[in-house]
Amino acid sequence: MLLHLYQFLYKKEFFQERLQSIDEISQDLSSTIDDFRDFYKPDKKKATVKLEEVVRKSLSIMRTSILNDNIEIIEEYNSKKEIELYDNELMQVILNSLKNSQDNLKEKQIKDPYIKITTEDRTISICDNGGGIPEDIIEKIFDPYFSSKDEKNGTGLGLYMSKTIVEEHHNGRLSAQNIDDGVCFTIEFGI
Repeated sequence: MLLHLYQFLYKKEFFQERLQSIDEISQDLSSTIDDFRDFYKPDKKKATVKLEEVVRKSLSIMRTSILNDNIEIIEEYNSKKEIELYDNELMQVILNSLKNSQDNLKEKQIKDPYIKITTEDRTISICDNGGGIPEDIIEKIFDPYFSSKDEKNGTGLGLYMSKTIVEEHHNGRLSAQNIDDGVCFTIEFGI
């Protein structure tokens, strides 16, 4: 009897946590749809924010999913500068990079996987230990409709849109480079 009560309470708590997570993700998706709708509107307003704030807000959306995949998240905030930018658009860039890293780490079943996010001056770096990007395609990853994922998991628009957001909307630069055990995506502002 006590065991059944415990199982019931556990299941109830588990489902309440999942429902809350679904609600948060639904709200984020709604915001994403609004962001795409507003993508080319000329009357957008920039906000003055610290890079850390935008990164933390982005991570709040994906943290549970990343941790559920047993991927360590390393955060290193070294920038205290306030920068004028479109924070919701930048969140989309960060979310896209995080999701790409998460998918790659899961697909390759990397031992002790991690994603490291660093802010420095006017730069955000998102690095992982997922083995990197093959040299023969690294120059193509920002091209529209290019995807290294299979058809059902990738459209080839995520990195292209991210590059457009950073370079055309923020006068910055988005780049990728392989490191020892993975890849680093770097977002630079004020280029």
